[in-house]
Amino acid sequence: MLSNFIEIFLVISPVFILIILGNLLRRIGVPDLSFWHVSDKLIYWVLIPALLFHHVSQITLSSTMLANYAVVILSGLFVVTTLSFIAGKLFGYTPQIWTSVMQGAARHNAFIALAIAGSLFGNKGLALGAIFMVILIPVINIVIVSAMTSTLNQEVGNNSRPSIFDVLFELIKNPFILAIATGLVISFVGAERIIIIHETTGLLGSAALPIMLLSIGANIKIREISSAITPIIIASVLKLLVFPIVVFFVAKSMNLSLFETTIAVIFAAVPTAASSYSLAKQFGAETQLMTSIITIQVALSFITIPIILAFLAT
Repeated sequence: MLSNFIEIFLVISPVFILIILGNLLRRIGVPDLSFWHVSDKLIYWVLIPALLFHHVSQITLSSTMLANYAVVILSGLFVVTTLSFIAGKLFGYTPQIWTSVMQGAARHNAFIALAIAGSLFGNKGLALGAIFMVILIPVINIVIVSAMTSTLNQEVGNNSRPSIFDVLFELIKNPFILAIATGLVISFVGAERIIIIHETTGLLGSAALPIMLLSIGANIKIREISSAITPIIIASVLKLLVFPIVVFFVAKSMNLSLFETTIAVIFAAVPTAASSYSLAKQFGAETQLMTSIITIQVALSFITIPIILAFLAT
């Protein structure tokens, strides 16, 4: 177990080193702060969509496999979402607090997951990781926004809170969803490899992961960690331990291969998404608590992810 942990930690350590480096670079102002805002847009609209299209369009995937993956990953999502709701009731949390706990327990940083999947399994891991993204992104957003819409009645600024229809519309326009959907169409119809397009998206995609990881680190705000310990612990335990454990046992019960199970567990075990802060701010939830959950989960995942993956390897 220990040797597996050390081996896996060393393999995926460059992922976390780049996150730390990104945070250090932002602190010393190299490059200028404006760079990080520009890089976020470049990552979101160009680099990650190119990466996703490149790998998804070249895999062979059946509808049965897609359904099995959905059952596995969404089972974990259902469990942690339900438990976060129960915890909110038991501890008497306000909607502002428990919705932040729910985001911390249910959402996932797909970028870190993709980077780890790529480190362990190369292009094959990136391709399957993209499939889990297309399953999780729409469902998580609909579930989270539905819960926040029904419990948080506060208006932010002069604009009303987004409705579920606004979220659905945004999902349709989401470049990740569009890239994966286009790649799946090409994969399902068995279209021949289009050299120019795939070479171009391959080059763009190769730049995506390192810039993305640096940007994740740059957006971590350590000084904004709040003192609300209990909600942070609940969200972190649900996200970093309960979610991957549930996914692992469901995957085993459905006889997924070790490779498929590992990718599913990686997506379950990564910290919550950085975009959780933006959603908390939009709906009037606890933004400082959300920032703390994001930051602490990223730090804890340096250890929890290698431990979980080492367990899988035994």
